[in-house]
Amino acid sequence: MESQITAQLEQMKEDWNRRAIENACWYINTLRLDQTEEEFDRTGAEGVAQWILPELELLTQHADPRNLRFLEIGCGIGRMTRHLAAIFGEIHSTDVSGEMIARARTRLADLPNVHLYETSGADVGPLPDDYFDIVYSIFVFQHVPSKESIRSTLVDAWRVLKPGGLLRFQTNGVTDEKFLAASKNTWVGETFPEAEVRQLARQLGARVVSIYGADTLYCFSTLRKPRRDEIPDADPRPVIEYHGRADDPGLTAIPAAGNEAWLSLVVAGFDPDRADTNEIRVEIDGQLVVPRYAGQIRPHYAKPLPPHAAHMLYVEAGIPPGIAAGPRPVRLLIDAETASPAILVTIVAPLPTVPTIISFRNLVDFGTDIEVTGPKSAITICVVGLDQTASPDNVRLRVGGRELRPDYVGFDPNFAGYKVDLKLPEGAPGDLDAGCLAPGPASFELVFKGVASTPLPIDLQRPASDCP
Repeated sequence: MESQITAQLEQMKEDWNRRAIENACWYINTLRLDQTEEEFDRTGAEGVAQWILPELELLTQHADPRNLRFLEIGCGIGRMTRHLAAIFGEIHSTDVSGEMIARARTRLADLPNVHLYETSGADVGPLPDDYFDIVYSIFVFQHVPSKESIRSTLVDAWRVLKPGGLLRFQTNGVTDEKFLAASKNTWVGETFPEAEVRQLARQLGARVVSIYGADTLYCFSTLRKPRRDEIPDADPRPVIEYHGRADDPGLTAIPAAGNEAWLSLVVAGFDPDRADTNEIRVEIDGQLVVPRYAGQIRPHYAKPLPPHAAHMLYVEAGIPPGIAAGPRPVRLLIDAETASPAILVTIVAPLPTVPTIISFRNLVDFGTDIEVTGPKSAITICVVGLDQTASPDNVRLRVGGRELRPDYVGFDPNFAGYKVDLKLPEGAPGDLDAGCLAPGPASFELVFKGVASTPLPIDLQRPASDCP
C-alpha cells in the first residue's frame, strides 16, 4: 500500500508539472483555453468574493485579518493568492507542483507578505506547529487520487493550525456507487465524504463547526482546534430563543422537504465556540438529526436579531423524512443528559423543488464561452434539483426569451447531479427568423416541471470565425 501511495504522489507531481507547462490557467480554472492574465486574475478575485468575504468574520472569528496568518493549500500559480494577500497579514501557499510554485513566485514577486512552498502532495511542507489562524483549501482535494493522501495532508494541516484556529476545506463528498466504483486519477480524484470527515475530526479531537454540500462534489467542512486552556461548561442550560428557516430568518414555517427544508435555531446558555456537530443533536418530532452547522451566528442571520443574540449558539439542521405538517416539538441536545426545553416549530407542505445550475460548458473544449452558432453552441449544463423523472419532455432551457428542448437529460455520478445537453438554434447570428439567438448579454434558466432556476447571466458570443 505504501509503495502504491508513493507512486500516486509521484504521478500527481508529474501530471501537475506537465499541466503547468501546457496551460496552467486552463487546468487551474477551466474557463476557456486561451485566457488573458486579466481574465484569470479576475476569476481569482471573484473566488475570494464568493468563498471568503461573505463569512470573513466567521473565518477570522472577528479578529482583524491583517493580524492573521493564512495557509492556502493548493495555490497553483496564485489565482486567489494575490487577492488573499490584500486581506490577510501573512499568506503561506503550497502546491504539489514545483512548476506551479515557480510561476507563482514570478506572478506574485511584488507581494512581500506571500510565501510559497512545494510539497509532496501528502503534507503542507516544513511549516511550524501551531502557527496559522486559518488553513484553507478549495478545488484541490477533488483531484487527489487516494484517500490516504487527502487524510495525511489534513492531519498535517491540523498540526500547523493554532489552537482556536479554523481549518476549512473542500472535498468530493459524492457517495454514489457508480462513482465510487470508477477508477481515480490525478484529475478525477478520490472522494472524502461527510462520514470520513467526521471520523477524522474525532481522531484529531477537532470540533466540527460545519459540513455543507454533503454527497456533492463541493463538500465544504470547517473544523475548529480547541484552545489548550478551555474548560468545559460545568452546567450548560440551553434554551432556544429564536428559530426560522435557514435561508430566511423572517420565515418561521419550515417545509417538510426540498431545498428550503432547513431549520435554524438560536440558542442561549451554551458557548458557540465549544459547539461540535459531532456531538450536538437536534430532535425534531422525536427524530434525532445531525446538524450541518453549529457555532457563531452566520452573517445573514445576525442582522434581524437583537444585539444580545450576537453571542448565542447558532445551529442549522435538516428536516428528517416523514415529518408531517403541523406544529412539531423541537429540542437541542448538547449531550445525552443535557437538552433544551422543547419549542413548537410549524412544518408545512414542501415547496416545489427549484433546480440550480451548477455550471455550463461548451462541448468543444469545455470552456464557458458559449457561441450563438457553430460547434461552441453545443453545450452541457450541470444541474442539481432534478429527480429521476427528469427527461427532455419536462426539462427546458430558457434563454433569449425562448424555451429550448434538450437533447439529453441524465444523472451524472461525477457530481451527484444531472447533466443537460443541447444545441442552441442554428442559423446566422442574430437571424431571429432562422431561430438563432443574438450575441450579447443573456441569461440561462433551467425549467423543470414548470419551476425555473435562478437566472444565470451569460454573454453569448459571435463565432470566432465571424470576427474580423
